[in-house]
Amino acid sequence: MERVLEALAVLEEINIAYGITTERLLHMRTEIADAKVCMPIIGKFSSGKSALVNTLLGYSRKILKEDITPQTAVPTEILYADGEESVTMIQNDGTVRTLSLEEYSSQETDALAVKKARLYLRSRFLQKIPDIMLVDMPGFESGYEVHNKAIDDYLSQSLAYIITFPADDMIVRNSVGNILRELCLHDMPLCVVITKYDKRGYDFETTFAKMQESLEYFVGQRKIRYCRTSSFTGEAMELEEFLKEIQEKAHDILAEKYRKLILPMAENTENYLKTLLKGESLSGSELEEQEEKLRGQLSTLDHRLLGEQEKFKEEMAACIKEIKRDVQCAMEEEEPTLVAMAMNNQNINGHLNQVVRSAVTVGMKKQFIPLLEKHLKRTAGILNSEMEGDIHISFSYDARNLNNGMVQAVMAGVVAGAAGYLQGIPILGLVAAIFMKLRSDKKREEAKQEIHRKLQGEVFPQVQREVGNGIEITIARQVALVNAAIERELGEQKDTLEKAMEDVRSRMKEEADRRERLGMDLRADLDRIEEIKDGLR
Repeated sequence: MERVLEALAVLEEINIAYGITTERLLHMRTEIADAKVCMPIIGKFSSGKSALVNTLLGYSRKILKEDITPQTAVPTEILYADGEESVTMIQNDGTVRTLSLEEYSSQETDALAVKKARLYLRSRFLQKIPDIMLVDMPGFESGYEVHNKAIDDYLSQSLAYIITFPADDMIVRNSVGNILRELCLHDMPLCVVITKYDKRGYDFETTFAKMQESLEYFVGQRKIRYCRTSSFTGEAMELEEFLKEIQEKAHDILAEKYRKLILPMAENTENYLKTLLKGESLSGSELEEQEEKLRGQLSTLDHRLLGEQEKFKEEMAACIKEIKRDVQCAMEEEEPTLVAMAMNNQNINGHLNQVVRSAVTVGMKKQFIPLLEKHLKRTAGILNSEMEGDIHISFSYDARNLNNGMVQAVMAGVVAGAAGYLQGIPILGLVAAIFMKLRSDKKREEAKQEIHRKLQGEVFPQVQREVGNGIEITIARQVALVNAAIERELGEQKDTLEKAMEDVRSRMKEEADRRERLGMDLRADLDRIEEIKDGLR
């Protein structure tokens, strides 16, 4: 990170000296100053998440409220503060309020009005992990779309997730298992923390082994870090060691991210200097020839990039159709489970929501993201082929953040599109219940067939329409943002090249003016000498 900051300082100094914009450099410097590795803590309600964080903080009083209700539970970000402690409340409407710790402790939070809280604390332990941001997430069973928040709001910025299980309840329920399965689709490291270890039973090791087997069902052979903690006894050493290990890697992780982003900025400045240096030896006609060549290259570049974008749009449309087909197949594969749930008068919307999320996530990761990466590689190839000699245009992107951010945004759009309809699906259970009252095998079979018809004729098509619209609209919006970012970066680099040519011409003009002034001075001095000579004759 020191080398990254040094590079920023040198680039800023050079750009200022030659009148090149420093806006992006200054923005990145500000971003780096606040950059943190995000670590969400998730689990069901009453699993001891808030108590665990309070234990880590080591205060004599509880900073985070425990045993709160779903209506007052919002994501709470905890960061180390070198200065005064404070709390920032970010509202859903975008407004921000700053509170003292005392004010925060004395008020109730409305989860429908507040998006998240951010605590800046001078905890001794936080001082040991200053580059990590812990996030205390609401419990899974809140009914406030917390599952989606845990995944969608924090996925792109998170290094790992911490999942809590209380020692007296280590059952891996579907609400937890499904989010674990989805995190594995994003190659997200996992740390399982056993809370309330002081309440463990005599058969803890047997129960713990069964929990590990259950986790394997959802995450396969993925390596999981296990830690045992107790807020009652203040025991959290294993988790503290895990967080310290992440802190040791934090600078390297953040530095790698920003190193990739700085490279095109450095090449942009380098292009300017090379163009200026090369122009020093050009004559006026050679400079005009060089300018004409550059304009031709840039025109051809724009044309080929436009063609690449059109080609990608066609590929994207085919890919979206394939993802929609995957969603349809996933729903049909789960139909027996959905029918069984409806026959038992269970709400199927949560399970169907997870089926859709998993299908879309897999489709995005395995189909769309590779397609997007090919598009970006082809774009880079066009740039390299068009810009010859010492001058070239380039761009860079953070693959991990782009991929996770794209999936995150699409999932949020898909969920938003289908959520309203999914809320109405429990009527299936009522249909089944009517038939079940007659208590006959014939009527039971009729109930199954009725549910089957409702799923195939109403639910699946409507979910498919809502999900399809969400995928198409959100992917198009995200791709537009990616292309806009590329165009901004290329535009800045093209402007810099053109500025270099203009500066060369300006310097050549200044040199001509200087020679003309020198000639005038010489002629004036010659006239003066002639006058002196005439006077001596």
